[in-house]
Amino acid sequence: MHWIFAGRVISQAEQRRLAPGDEVDIPLIRGDGSFQVVELKRAAGAKLVKEHRGSWVPRREVHDAIGQAINHLVGLDENRERILEEFGVDTRRASALVLVGHPSSQPEVSERQINEALRIHTSHLNRIEVLTYKELVDSAERALALGEPA
Repeated sequence: MHWIFAGRVISQAEQRRLAPGDEVDIPLIRGDGSFQVVELKRAAGAKLVKEHRGSWVPRREVHDAIGQAINHLVGLDENRERILEEFGVDTRRASALVLVGHPSSQPEVSERQINEALRIHTSHLNRIEVLTYKELVDSAERALALGEPA
């Protein structure tokens, strides 16, 4: 029932197992022809946000679901050529949608606050990089080595 996604998609893909060892919950084809993974999590029972320094932020369950969606996208990227040849599905611009929880599971927080916390978090996923301290130092050392005279 791809129509529930309000015109974002034109059809449901036939294959759920595109990458080895991976099965997506709902495989969709968007209006621009790109592939979209829908990752489904429990609708009831999960608390979605917690208060942190005066703001609402996503809880671990949300982060875990995002991590699973990322793993799907990595598998699609790494197997793009085979998927295109075998199934005729181009996963070059694949995206993911995570459906998780319901505001009624956390009545002490308004639906508006939950939606806003998730929207803010989602808007920053493309603009944040996570590094280890060692990775930062190693990168700086490589950059300094490049600038040394020969």
